[in-house]
Amino acid sequence: MPVLTLLGASTLPATATAAPDTGSLIAPIGTDTEVTFESEGLTLFGSLRTPEHPVAGTAALLLPGSGPTDRNGNQPGITADTLARFADILAEHGIPSLRFDKLGSGATGLGDLAPEDIGDYGFTDQVDHAAAAASLLRDRTGADADGLLVLGHSEGALTALALADRGVTSAGIGLLQPLPMRYLDLLDAQISTQLDGAVAGGQLPAGEADAVRADLDRTVESLRVTGTVPADVHPMLAQLGLNEANAKFLSEADSLDPSILAAGLDESASVLLTCSDKDLNVSCVQVEPLRNALAHTELEFHRFATASHQLKELGPVPPTSLDIFAPLPMSAEFSTALNEWAALHGR
Repeated sequence: MPVLTLLGASTLPATATAAPDTGSLIAPIGTDTEVTFESEGLTLFGSLRTPEHPVAGTAALLLPGSGPTDRNGNQPGITADTLARFADILAEHGIPSLRFDKLGSGATGLGDLAPEDIGDYGFTDQVDHAAAAASLLRDRTGADADGLLVLGHSEGALTALALADRGVTSAGIGLLQPLPMRYLDLLDAQISTQLDGAVAGGQLPAGEADAVRADLDRTVESLRVTGTVPADVHPMLAQLGLNEANAKFLSEADSLDPSILAAGLDESASVLLTCSDKDLNVSCVQVEPLRNALAHTELEFHRFATASHQLKELGPVPPTSLDIFAPLPMSAEFSTALNEWAALHGR
């Protein structure tokens, strides 16, 4: 997978193997039941969380961020338990939920897909998998047609908006530290920030950084016009995920503008939108246009002061790229916000 923390393309490079199930460190509230469902010939594995006293007619689908992220929100070497914590808070309000191992992670792995064929997988397939999960969730919980909540973290927020655009009715949508602009625009901004830091730290000559930036512009244009990555793409960009194995996914994801999708939501939609001043992946300034596009909905917007991109509690500590590895508790600000929003839909 790309090395961009939690927001690179969601496919795996051609040499990758399926990531193991990373598990969860927290004891669940309610009961997890192993479930499977099919989508386009792929068997996906997940967990259906059932509270002790579930509310009738409501259930939540939980969608992860980028990379080989499993049902709990974890990756090999990174234990964040992001989605498992969402499930806990929802269960406290009697709301059942479903989370699943996306392609390349956990028990799902690569299925029958050969590593060299991973380039055939696109963002549309990811949305198809989420739609199949929503169907299973309704079947297993009896959720009403208007009783589906969809919570997406980071890239998962774009998946949630794409589901809504398909007409997958939902009572509410959580856009949590979301991808707030077109996919390649955000990758461009992230890579540029990394280049600036490398030059400032003496790790990369300014001339080399300029060459990478020029090739980045060329690669983005190629993906948008032809859906392909140039054969001679700069090695640094290829390492960061802008390579042919990810080209289909990137091209399809970039074709969707989150703000346009958000503007198409029904005015009665209950939307939870979050950002944080200590999120190194997505800034609150970047989220503002998405917030404006959601102004016509029943919007609950929260700007946090101490949460990381993974919604961990950083407190007074400055954010760093190593936060993803630290065993930190869930952000107190986020926990409060999700509890208040869940209370509107649960008991």
